[in-house]
Amino acid sequence: MYKNRREVMKMLAALGASGALSQVLAQHMQQQMQPAPMPANLETIPAKTIPWEQGTCDFCEMPLKTPAPGAWMGRTFAPGFFEQTYSQIALKEAAKGKEAYHFESIACMVNYAWVYGLRDGVGSTFYVADRGAYDPAKGPAAVNLIPARQAVYLWGEKRAWVVMDAKIAAFKNAEAAMAFARTIPDLGRTRVLDWQTLLDLAPLPEMNLVNLLAKHAGLLK
Repeated sequence: MYKNRREVMKMLAALGASGALSQVLAQHMQQQMQPAPMPANLETIPAKTIPWEQGTCDFCEMPLKTPAPGAWMGRTFAPGFFEQTYSQIALKEAAKGKEAYHFESIACMVNYAWVYGLRDGVGSTFYVADRGAYDPAKGPAAVNLIPARQAVYLWGEKRAWVVMDAKIAAFKNAEAAMAFARTIPDLGRTRVLDWQTLLDLAPLPEMNLVNLLAKHAGLLK
């Protein structure tokens, strides 16, 4: 969905960006958001190997794999917490020395694509971890990737139930999403969204969003 400059600035202001930063970032982003026709046939690029042990998120730089207790910023996370929302953009042709971009949050992947103008099915394929088929106790071994365009997305109001407080996890269908929602009694309000809706809502709210957008736009070091 095309967003004009005024709409982008309004979103950034709502997210807490300063007026000057909003102005410059909006100018940069507008170059990435020109409307383009949808391709008749979406390309499907095979998913690439996930660098679990040393890999970090290409948007926020957090580890892909749940760190050992105290190993990252002195914090302790539940087993398998990071992996449950792992996402990937598999590339048809390598870029920046990579065959794929890796993310530990679905929101990170959507926001990265929004900044750089990447499109699912056009030289790349977006993948997400199926949370309904994931067992946190098994960690990376239990991650099953499905094409993002075929998944549905559970948004839950509860804070910090997924990494980056992005409040979104992926499932193969709405029934699986709502079955999972019932396992978290205090999840609060919920919505089941499709892939196009996530793209239309980009940039998606998550921790440090304004700084991360500005960094990837080249406005912050």
